[in-house]
Amino acid sequence: MSESSKLIPAEGVSKKLKTIVIILTVLTLFAFVALFTKLASKQPIAKKTVQVVHEPNSTPLLTNEYKTVGTRLMNSGLKEQAIDQFIKVWEMQKTGSVERSQAAQTVGRLYADLNNCQEALVWLFRAEVSHSNTTQSPLIDTCLAKVRSKNPGQ
Repeated sequence: MSESSKLIPAEGVSKKLKTIVIILTVLTLFAFVALFTKLASKQPIAKKTVQVVHEPNSTPLLTNEYKTVGTRLMNSGLKEQAIDQFIKVWEMQKTGSVERSQAAQTVGRLYADLNNCQEALVWLFRAEVSHSNTTQSPLIDTCLAKVRSKNPGQ
């Protein structure tokens, strides 16, 4: 026999190599089982974040933040950006609440200031339906007159 044929086992792979491959395979299998067990038992982080956002104490703070930012934007002349803030306040409040009505009134007034009476009427009517204490009749009447003058057939 030649030297090269002595290096190649006649029965395939040597027993030492087979043993090493089997041991490494078993170790890899255990590592994957441990990893998947750890991942399955771990709580998702997203659930904790959602719970913090919906805590009862965070809503009034967030509402006040939107109101404050909206008021500052309105006072700075950035009425469209202020509208976005007050709409967020309106969305966060319970139906029929005074804060919801006030937010709708503010959005209506801002749209009226921007000469968008169609949108202003939507928000002023929402404020009116929300049992608002302050009357918006003069502003509603003014916007209705403007809308009707633009659309005389209605």
